[in-house]
Amino acid sequence: MLLISNDDVSRVLDMRSTLDALEGSFREIAAGDAVGMGRIDLYVPSGETKAPFYRWAVMTGGSRKDGYVCARMLSDMVSWPREHGRIRENKYARAPGTFCGLLFLFSVKDATPVAIINDGVLQHMRVGGGAGLGAKYLSRPDARVVGMIGSGGMARSYLDALCCVRRIERVKAYSPNRENLQNYARDVRARHGIEVIEAGSAKEAVAGTDIVSICTSSNEPVFFNSWLEPGQHVTNLTSADIEPTLAKAVDVAVRAGEATPRLRSYSDTTFHARAGFLSYVAGTKEERSSVPHVDLPDDIIAMPRLADVVAGTAMGRTDAKQTSFFLNVGAIGVQFEAVAAFVYERARELGLGHDIPTEWFLQDVRD
Repeated sequence: MLLISNDDVSRVLDMRSTLDALEGSFREIAAGDAVGMGRIDLYVPSGETKAPFYRWAVMTGGSRKDGYVCARMLSDMVSWPREHGRIRENKYARAPGTFCGLLFLFSVKDATPVAIINDGVLQHMRVGGGAGLGAKYLSRPDARVVGMIGSGGMARSYLDALCCVRRIERVKAYSPNRENLQNYARDVRARHGIEVIEAGSAKEAVAGTDIVSICTSSNEPVFFNSWLEPGQHVTNLTSADIEPTLAKAVDVAVRAGEATPRLRSYSDTTFHARAGFLSYVAGTKEERSSVPHVDLPDDIIAMPRLADVVAGTAMGRTDAKQTSFFLNVGAIGVQFEAVAAFVYERARELGLGHDIPTEWFLQDVRD
């Protein structure tokens, strides 16, 4: 069994490999050979002022072709402060700046665990790759200009993926944090050799662009339907960073897949919270009310899946003037399995990772 670090992942995984793995996973979903369990979150009051809730999350996916099942688990201290006029999510493990996320990879051949992988680098690649794959199937083939709202790690991963699927020549970027925006512009110029315009507002950043990329941790909309322009393609990071009616406002709307189990009715302790994920929440009524709630509109649930577009059973863009939207949330567990399987196989080939005795994880007591 291998313990695979973020450094190991960085050595074997690039964006083109990620896109290939993800595209294969969506074809498997369409064929019925891959399946995933939507993300589920559990919240417990922490008693800590700076992070009032502890959150544990899990999502799982499996592939017949790869022969693996992957379970991703997250362990976060979370809060929702108002910064720069908007509510956003902050998270950490132990102390700000450190995080805990692990991928557990199991063999479907003999049920043994084969790897534990730090999820940080792989998560950024997976999410960015998902946005890139959506753009490959839904944006105009001649798309050249990206409007980027956000300047963090995901804004970098999204642009990497977009540059793999389209010949991007210019980025108009906005962030309320001016220093972060300047750093982002410098990094993009150095990495991709393309023009970067530092916009003064989110609306200015997306005006006159071909692809709108929303990469923020905001729990409120940062892109509005009235900003849509003919021919634009929009992709996002969570379900909270857009207006709930965006799927109806565009000509073509596609979602990555099922993101989470859907509730028929809410309760005081069970509802859809961050990014619309099914959440079980402990605490007093007042404490529970502080956890952001998200309603999942029926029009989002009814959107065709990317797997259907990839397989040709659902229609994507058919005209250059159409507007399109890719909801980059869903099929999470299957995506993790596809990329984790690639990383594990490459790490084995190159002798990377630390060996751990598989026997440590097996037992002779029937559970």
